[in-house]
Amino acid sequence: MAADTTAINADGVLSRLKDKGYRITAQRQAMVENLVEASKALTAFEIWEKLKVQYKDISLDTVYRNLHVLVDLGALIPINALGKESVRYELVYTSHHHHIVCVKCGQTQCIDYCPIDPELVIMLKKHGYELVRHNLELFGLCRCCNAS
Repeated sequence: MAADTTAINADGVLSRLKDKGYRITAQRQAMVENLVEASKALTAFEIWEKLKVQYKDISLDTVYRNLHVLVDLGALIPINALGKESVRYELVYTSHHHHIVCVKCGQTQCIDYCPIDPELVIMLKKHGYELVRHNLELFGLCRCCNAS
Protein backbone atom coordinates (compact mmCIF):
# COMPACT_ATOMS: atom_id res chain seq x y z
CA MET A 1 0.00 0.00 0.00
CA ALA A 2 1.12 3.56 -0.52
CA ALA A 3 2.83 4.91 2.57
CA ASP A 4 1.33 8.40 2.47
CA THR A 5 -2.32 7.33 2.47
CA THR A 6 -4.54 6.15 5.26
CA ALA A 7 -7.51 3.87 4.87
CA ILE A 8 -10.91 4.94 6.02
CA ASN A 9 -11.78 3.30 9.31
CA ALA A 10 -14.34 0.57 9.95
CA ASP A 11 -16.70 2.92 11.81
CA GLY A 12 -16.79 5.25 8.80
CA VAL A 13 -17.67 2.43 6.41
CA LEU A 14 -20.30 1.02 8.77
CA SER A 15 -21.85 4.48 9.23
CA ARG A 16 -22.12 4.88 5.46
CA LEU A 17 -23.80 1.47 5.21
CA LYS A 18 -26.26 2.37 7.96
CA ASP A 19 -27.00 5.75 6.34
CA LYS A 20 -27.91 3.91 3.11
CA GLY A 21 -30.33 1.64 4.98
CA TYR A 22 -28.17 -1.50 5.28
CA ARG A 23 -28.29 -3.57 8.44
CA ILE A 24 -25.01 -3.89 10.30
CA THR A 25 -24.76 -7.62 10.89
CA ALA A 26 -21.93 -9.18 12.87
CA GLN A 27 -20.65 -10.83 9.68
CA ARG A 28 -20.73 -7.56 7.73
CA GLN A 29 -18.95 -5.74 10.55
CA ALA A 30 -16.26 -8.45 10.74
CA MET A 31 -15.78 -8.28 6.97
CA VAL A 32 -15.26 -4.51 7.04
CA GLU A 33 -12.85 -4.82 9.98
CA ASN A 34 -10.86 -7.48 8.09
CA LEU A 35 -10.59 -5.19 5.07
CA VAL A 36 -9.46 -2.28 7.24
CA GLU A 37 -6.82 -4.38 9.01
CA ALA A 38 -5.47 -5.98 5.81
CA SER A 39 -2.03 -4.89 4.68
CA LYS A 40 -2.88 -5.66 1.05
CA ALA A 41 -5.82 -5.90 -1.32
CA LEU A 42 -7.72 -9.14 -0.71
CA THR A 43 -9.64 -11.53 -2.92
CA ALA A 44 -13.16 -12.62 -2.01
CA PHE A 45 -11.78 -16.06 -1.21
CA GLU A 46 -9.14 -14.63 1.17
CA ILE A 47 -11.83 -12.61 2.95
CA TRP A 48 -14.06 -15.68 3.16
CA GLU A 49 -11.21 -17.79 4.60
CA LYS A 50 -10.67 -15.23 7.37
CA LEU A 51 -14.36 -14.93 8.17
CA LYS A 52 -14.92 -18.73 8.25
CA VAL A 53 -12.77 -18.93 11.38
CA GLN A 54 -15.31 -16.88 13.32
CA TYR A 55 -18.48 -17.57 11.28
CA LYS A 56 -18.39 -21.21 10.21
CA ASP A 57 -21.66 -20.95 8.26
CA ILE A 58 -20.78 -17.86 6.19
CA SER A 59 -20.99 -18.53 2.46
CA LEU A 60 -18.74 -17.24 -0.28
CA ASP A 61 -21.91 -15.83 -1.90
CA THR A 62 -22.49 -13.69 1.21
CA VAL A 63 -18.97 -12.33 0.90
CA TYR A 64 -19.49 -11.49 -2.79
CA ARG A 65 -22.84 -9.80 -2.09
CA ASN A 66 -21.26 -7.63 0.60
CA LEU A 67 -18.28 -6.80 -1.61
CA HIS A 68 -20.65 -5.59 -4.34
CA VAL A 69 -22.52 -3.45 -1.80
CA LEU A 70 -19.25 -1.91 -0.59
CA VAL A 71 -18.10 -1.22 -4.16
CA ASP A 72 -21.46 0.40 -5.01
CA LEU A 73 -21.20 2.46 -1.84
CA GLY A 74 -17.77 3.72 -2.95
CA ALA A 75 -15.95 2.20 0.02
CA LEU A 76 -14.04 -0.44 -1.98
CA ILE A 77 -12.09 -0.38 -5.22
CA PRO A 78 -12.08 -3.60 -7.26
CA ILE A 79 -8.63 -4.24 -8.71
CA ASN A 80 -8.85 -6.42 -11.79
CA ALA A 81 -6.12 -9.00 -12.09
CA LEU A 82 -5.61 -12.24 -13.96
CA GLY A 83 -6.31 -15.85 -13.11
CA LYS A 84 -8.82 -17.71 -10.98
CA GLU A 85 -9.18 -15.00 -8.33
CA SER A 86 -9.27 -12.20 -10.84
CA VAL A 87 -10.44 -9.37 -8.57
CA ARG A 88 -8.87 -8.03 -5.40
CA TYR A 89 -10.58 -5.46 -3.20
CA GLU A 90 -8.99 -2.45 -1.55
CA LEU A 91 -10.57 0.11 0.73
CA VAL A 92 -10.84 3.56 -0.80
CA TYR A 93 -7.93 5.72 0.25
CA THR A 94 -7.78 9.45 0.66
CA SER A 95 -5.58 9.93 -2.39
CA HIS A 96 -6.49 8.68 -5.85
CA HIS A 97 -4.12 6.07 -7.24
CA HIS A 98 -3.84 3.14 -9.62
CA HIS A 99 -2.24 -0.32 -9.47
CA ILE A 100 0.24 -2.66 -11.08
CA VAL A 101 -0.60 -6.35 -10.83
CA CYS A 102 1.85 -9.24 -11.14
CA VAL A 103 0.60 -11.59 -13.87
CA LYS A 104 2.25 -14.57 -12.17
CA CYS A 105 1.45 -14.30 -8.44
CA GLY A 106 -1.29 -11.65 -8.41
CA GLN A 107 0.51 -9.29 -6.01
CA THR A 108 -0.70 -5.71 -6.40
CA GLN A 109 1.22 -2.50 -5.84
CA CYS A 110 -0.28 0.97 -5.54
CA ILE A 111 1.01 3.61 -7.94
CA ASP A 112 0.53 7.19 -6.78
CA TYR A 113 0.07 8.53 -10.29
CA CYS A 114 -2.93 9.22 -12.49
CA PRO A 115 -2.57 9.54 -16.27
CA ILE A 116 -5.94 11.27 -16.76
CA ASP A 117 -5.29 14.66 -18.31
CA PRO A 118 -7.56 17.47 -17.07
CA GLU A 119 -8.17 18.29 -20.75
CA LEU A 120 -9.81 14.88 -21.13
CA VAL A 121 -12.27 15.72 -18.36
CA ILE A 122 -13.12 18.99 -20.14
CA MET A 123 -13.58 17.18 -23.44
CA LEU A 124 -15.89 14.61 -21.80
CA LYS A 125 -18.02 17.43 -20.37
CA LYS A 126 -18.31 18.97 -23.83
CA HIS A 127 -19.71 15.62 -25.00
CA GLY A 128 -22.22 15.60 -22.14
CA TYR A 129 -20.41 13.24 -19.78
CA GLU A 130 -19.24 13.70 -16.24
CA LEU A 131 -16.37 11.42 -15.27
CA VAL A 132 -17.54 9.65 -12.14
CA ARG A 133 -14.61 7.30 -11.62
CA HIS A 134 -11.92 5.44 -13.48
CA ASN A 135 -9.24 2.93 -12.72
CA LEU A 136 -6.12 1.78 -14.46
CA GLU A 137 -4.45 -1.54 -13.87
CA LEU A 138 -1.04 -2.20 -15.29
CA PHE A 139 0.17 -5.79 -15.60
CA GLY A 140 3.75 -6.98 -15.24
CA LEU A 141 6.03 -9.26 -13.26
CA CYS A 142 6.91 -8.40 -9.66
CA ARG A 143 10.53 -8.52 -8.54
CA CYS A 144 10.19 -12.03 -7.04
CA CYS A 145 8.47 -13.55 -10.08
CA ASN A 146 10.80 -11.81 -12.51
CA ALA A 147 13.83 -13.30 -10.75
CA SER A 148 12.54 -16.87 -11.16
